Amino acid sequence: MEQLSPQLMNRLVFAVIMHGLNDAQTNLALTVLTDALVHQNGQIRELAVVALADLPVPAAKRVPPLTQALRDSNCKVRRRAARALGDQGAASQSALPQLTGGLKDSDDSVRRDCAGAIGRLGSAAAPAAVGLIGMLGEFEYRSRAVAAVALKRIGRAAVPALLEAVRTGDPERRGRCAVLLAKIAPDEAVVKQALESVLRDSDTAVRAMADEALQLVNTPAPVAANCSLRSSGSSPAPAWRSPSRRSAAP
Repeated sequence: MEQLSPQLMNRLVFAVIMHGLNDAQTNLALTVLTDALVHQNGQIRELAVVALADLPVPAAKRVPPLTQALRDSNCKVRRRAARALGDQGAASQSALPQLTGGLKDSDDSVRRDCAGAIGRLGSAAAPAAVGLIGMLGEFEYRSRAVAAVALKRIGRAAVPALLEAVRTGDPERRGRCAVLLAKIAPDEAVVKQALESVLRDSDTAVRAMADEALQLVNTPAPVAANCSLRSSGSSPAPAWRSPSRRSAAP
């Protein structure tokens, strides 16, 4: 086997993505790429993750090495691994504890990509809701937005954690959790009660967000444009029945 180098890894990545491999080559590549995750060269480790993400093997075989890469010392490798895990479907649920831990990574891009991967698991990612709520207090808007989208994808399974969050934590985070509750479960009585209690919050900004959230809860669904016509029992005459045509009839 030729000694691993960035050039060789680039060729392997190109072969995997552009040309594909036969079964024997695929199994060998899986071994080589997994071993490459502990290489001393960070670029080689990053390229190994790129190739693993597209290697034509069952997702269940890709997830363990990609999960291992989440613990890499290089933030670029961790970021690539988080993104790749987000593409593995339900198989990446086994990596949920590691992805949840990545929400506290020192690198903001890694945190965002872990949040994005978690959101793609849907309701199965409910155990990560508390960690995602923590990201709602991040300084950078993009990080908050990705966390919010992930919580919405988890859906009603995230409601218990959000309800707890509107009662604790810093004001901005409480307000953002209130808005998310209104978007995720506007029809739940416990959500409306929680929002009404937040209206009495001592923080002005929190009260404003709670008021916005309650408007989402209380706003009725739009009425279809043709409902009024149906209720009146009338309907617009079709174009071919214009008065001029009727008068011209024998």
